[in-house]
Amino acid sequence: MEAVSVTEFRNNIKKYLDIAKEEELVIYRSKNESFVVTPLRKISKEVSLLSDAQKKAIDTAIDDLANGRVNSHENVMEETKKRFPHLFNR
Repeated sequence: MEAVSVTEFRNNIKKYLDIAKEEELVIYRSKNESFVVTPLRKISKEVSLLSDAQKKAIDTAIDDLANGRVNSHENVMEETKKRFPHLFNR
């Protein structure tokens, strides 16, 4: 396992990503914060990259669908334009 500072990682990203292909790479920064860089292909299938909030939103959407609580694309677009008009005024 290799460990480097954020500055060293930033200055040599390609080098350290190549290293991370073969072994865990720990990037440390001030205040005792550290991060592990590992390729996605090495992450276990049991580990989810979704947050708990994202999982809950997906479960809610699936439940809504199963119980007929759905909207047409047109209705969703209309409501989206009302809530976020700046996204459509380009």
